[in-house]
Amino acid sequence: MSSPEFYSPTNLDDALKFIESGDKNAAVIAGGTDLLPRMSRGRVSPSVLLDISSFQDDLRYIRQSEGVLSLGALTTLTDVLESPLFDGKLSILHEAAELFGAPQVRNVATVGGNICSAASSEDLIPVFMALDARLKLISARGERVVPLKDFVLGKRATALKPSEILREVRFEVPEGRAWTAFEKLGRRNMLIISLVSEALFLSLEEDLATVRKARVTLNRVSGRVPAPASRTEEFLAGRRLSEETVAQAQRVLVSELSLTSDHRCSASYRTEVAQVFLKRLLLRCSGKIRGAS
Repeated sequence: MSSPEFYSPTNLDDALKFIESGDKNAAVIAGGTDLLPRMSRGRVSPSVLLDISSFQDDLRYIRQSEGVLSLGALTTLTDVLESPLFDGKLSILHEAAELFGAPQVRNVATVGGNICSAASSEDLIPVFMALDARLKLISARGERVVPLKDFVLGKRATALKPSEILREVRFEVPEGRAWTAFEKLGRRNMLIISLVSEALFLSLEEDLATVRKARVTLNRVSGRVPAPASRTEEFLAGRRLSEETVAQAQRVLVSELSLTSDHRCSASYRTEVAQVFLKRLLLRCSGKIRGAS
């Protein structure tokens, strides 16, 4: 494999102009925790590496304004783990960050890189999907906002245009009778690719028993693509959260999963774990909501 050229622009505008007019086989790099291993294995061969890691003022931040929380693309997993904004109802992000690699990896791995990798191994994608996140994409021509669920098109495939860079991910802070939670299974607790990761946003009606809204997302729903379990979400909405409802929801989840086996584990094992996680998440979130009310 030939070595790619390396371009380090002086500012964000310079970077956007470069990818607008430059090599279409350029790859944006910051922490490089996903891209560099894939390059070393020969899975990708960009001709140019566009380094945006120096744009800390423009792309590294965690901000909350008028009920909306925004994370810049260069925000690291350590930033997420250390932020007090991700306590309580948003502890889902702390839960995911705690299980993300070693401290050395968390110090450089970025939110933007995780999302743009668009793979079932990236734990933040189900988390942000459960939060109904939207992405701000920028280019030399302007910006556009895309729902994360529409951004991930397939394994390693996104709606990002060659002339665009991901600037931030944003979502509404849960209010009222709502909670979030995350579960992950690997062969170890940390430093391992997820066999199954599952995230839940749950809100309840005033009776603290009826589901108002549920967003159930997994690292794999069909094949190896992170996505919402939409039929399960639809089933739960408006139902009283009883033991039987949870059991029925598990069966609905199984009916919409189309998983594959690989060298890590079988599809049937992944399916069984996904059911267990759904029950755990529903019970944990509903318990937290009732305890906080």
